Amino acid sequence: MHQENKYFWLLFFIFGVTSVIVQALFAPLIAIHFYEPDFVLVVVLLISKRFGGIKGSTAGFLLGLLQDAVTGLPLGISALPKSVVGYLGGKFHGHAIKSLSLDLWFIVFILIHEIIFYALFQFKSEFSFHYFFLNRALPNTLYTTVILIITALFTEKYFSE
Repeated sequence: MHQENKYFWLLFFIFGVTSVIVQALFAPLIAIHFYEPDFVLVVVLLISKRFGGIKGSTAGFLLGLLQDAVTGLPLGISALPKSVVGYLGGKFHGHAIKSLSLDLWFIVFILIHEIIFYALFQFKSEFSFHYFFLNRALPNTLYTTVILIITALFTEKYFSE
């Protein structure tokens, strides 16, 4: 197996599986009202930044399925948005304005993730998409962005090229 693939799977298992566990156990403890950061999405974006769109979408899909299985969400509802965002994160890397060693596109990708997630989630709910966008997607985007910046600062040596 190629060295880059081994490093991908190593980061996937160390950071990815850990992020799923942290999402299930720690995220509810730091929730502000009902807004939670998405630790799994943070790892998917960092993996896609390091390894590109294909491996980013693969990590997003697998970690999204694992997250759904562990947290009790409908199976697959996290996999689709995380795969899309993982692919976009890898394809747009290097084509954006950078700040704090982070692509500013990632904020848009987090918002896209939240929009896709709540567009799917609203079919099982009596609330409208407008409600979810204003009351869930935007605040979760801000909270996840803050966690992404903090995580990127501490893990830069692992996810830098």
